[in-house]
Amino acid sequence: MFRRLLPALLLSVLPLANGCYDSHFGQTGEAPGEGSPNASLADIRARFTGQPVVVEGDIRVAGRVTTSDRAGNFYRTLCIEDAGAALEVMVGLDHLHNDYPPGSLLLVRLRGLTLGEQFGVLQAGGPAEPGSGYATGFLGSKAAADAAVVRLGGGVPPEAAATTIPDLAPSMCGTLVRIPDVELFGEEAPVAWAGYHRFADAQGNLIRTYVRTYADFAGASIPEGRGSLTGILQQDGTAADRYILKLRDETDFWLAE
Repeated sequence: MFRRLLPALLLSVLPLANGCYDSHFGQTGEAPGEGSPNASLADIRARFTGQPVVVEGDIRVAGRVTTSDRAGNFYRTLCIEDAGAALEVMVGLDHLHNDYPPGSLLLVRLRGLTLGEQFGVLQAGGPAEPGSGYATGFLGSKAAADAAVVRLGGGVPPEAAATTIPDLAPSMCGTLVRIPDVELFGEEAPVAWAGYHRFADAQGNLIRTYVRTYADFAGASIPEGRGSLTGILQQDGTAADRYILKLRDETDFWLAE
């Protein structure tokens, strides 16, 4: 599907943050039409080396929106997913749920975008602000968003993949997952959702949740009891509770009947 650019051409990938040169994203696509994907999210995930890079090849991916910024826990970003691989698009605009509601099929044109990784999640956006500590930045304008992101159609959001805490893996970061039979660990109710909280399954395996203090449900109390947690998987560190679920809204935790 891809062919290498001739060495005489300009470098196809510009490394950022002192990263090493990597030519993988300098291959031109051969799929027909600019409105069609010519690479899979899984392929892009596999080819990413860990260092932020600017994509100069004509690479286009597609996936369905799994997130919503309606409740404010996702801020100016959205996640798309296809066949178990995911990408967070740093759009940089408010009210994304109006233009790109959950389930929408999106085409993302990666040419000119920066690919980076934050909390284990592959991201596409603008260059990171100097000294920000982030891998990427927001696209930042409607024109830039429209050039990079095309809505191909509506649809039903992908179902969260049901799994267990021991079965979580770094390759799943950015995807929508559901962890059954967990409850709040180490804190006495009532506890508000804001910040990080640990949940444990019946075997004592731990996972954290994250809710922004500006989210609409940040001040809502976490329900008491065992239930299922759903969210976008992230990771931070190597501790036993390194995996994090970033919730979309408070309905992402529902008690078992």
